Amino acid sequence: AAWWRHFGDTLNSRMLAVWDDTESLCALAPLYTRPLRAGLPGLTVLGMMGDEGVGSEYLGALLRRGREEESLGAAVVHLKKGWSLVDLRGVREDSPSAQATLRLLSALSPGRVHQERHPCSMIELPRDYEVYLGSLPQKFRSTVRYRTNKLMKNFSVRMTRTVRDDELAPHLDRFFAMHQDRWTAEGHPGSFTSDAKRAFYAEVSREFLRRGWLRFYHLEVDGVIRASQFGFAFNGILHSLQEAFDREFHPPGVGGVGVVLRGMAIRDCIGEGIRGYDFLGGVEDFKTRWGTQTHYVQRVRIGAPGLSGALA
Repeated sequence: AAWWRHFGDTLNSRMLAVWDDTESLCALAPLYTRPLRAGLPGLTVLGMMGDEGVGSEYLGALLRRGREEESLGAAVVHLKKGWSLVDLRGVREDSPSAQATLRLLSALSPGRVHQERHPCSMIELPRDYEVYLGSLPQKFRSTVRYRTNKLMKNFSVRMTRTVRDDELAPHLDRFFAMHQDRWTAEGHPGSFTSDAKRAFYAEVSREFLRRGWLRFYHLEVDGVIRASQFGFAFNGILHSLQEAFDREFHPPGVGGVGVVLRGMAIRDCIGEGIRGYDFLGGVEDFKTRWGTQTHYVQRVRIGAPGLSGALA
C-alpha cells in the first residue's frame, strides 16, 4: 500500500483476490498494469506492485497454505487477457509457489518466455557471535576485530537502534544526508534524490516500527551518528535494505566504520535469535566477505499470444 501511494500514480491497479466456495480468502496477487512504452499504444505490461524504485526482492502472490495450486490456477484463468507482456521480478527459485506461478503463466504462451537469473547473498547465523566470527576468513576476522577495538579505544562508541516514533524523522534525515553526500561526491545522483522514495521510507518505517519489525541500526561516535543500516526482521530473517556512512569521518587506523556497525548489528541479530542476515540482491565483495551463501531470484518476461505479445 505504501509503494502504491508513492509510486503508483501513473499505473493501473489489477489487484486479484481468490475466494473459495466457503468465502475463505485463498490468495491475493497485488498486480498492476502500465503502458509498455510511450508511442506504442495498446501494449501493456503486467507487473507486481513494489517491483521498481525501492529495491524489492522476493515478490509474489500471498497464498493460503494447502490451497496454492488451485488458487494460482484460478488467478491465471482470470489473467489470460489484458496484457501484452508479463514482467515479474525478484521471483525466488527456491519458492515452490513462486515457481508454480511462473509455470502456469508460462503455459499461456510457452514460446515467448525470457528468463534471467540474479544472485542474492545471505548469512546463515549460528547461535553464538564468536562462533560466527570464527567461521570467517582469518584476515577479514582480524580486520573486524581490529577496527572495532581501535574505534572503541579512541572514542566513545555505541550502537543504537531506532525504537521510538519520535526518533524516526531525525534518524532518517541523517541517514538520507550521509547516503546522498557519499554518492553525489562520486558523481552519482544517489538513491534518495526522489521525494517519493524518501516518503516511502518514512511510511514503511512507521509501520515496521509499529509491528516490531524495524531494524534501523546506528553507530554513534562521540554522540554523532557516523553510519546507519536500514532493514527489517521478518520470520527470523534480517533483510538489509540500505546503508550509509559519513564519508568525511576517517579516524586513523579504523577505515570504514560501516564494517564496525555491521559486525555489531550481526551480533545483535544473533543475540535476539535471528537465523539469517539477508543482503538481498548482489554478490559484491562487501557482502560475500561476511560468509554469505548464494541463492537466486529470477526476472521472467512472458509475451502474450498474438501480435501484441510478439511486438512486446
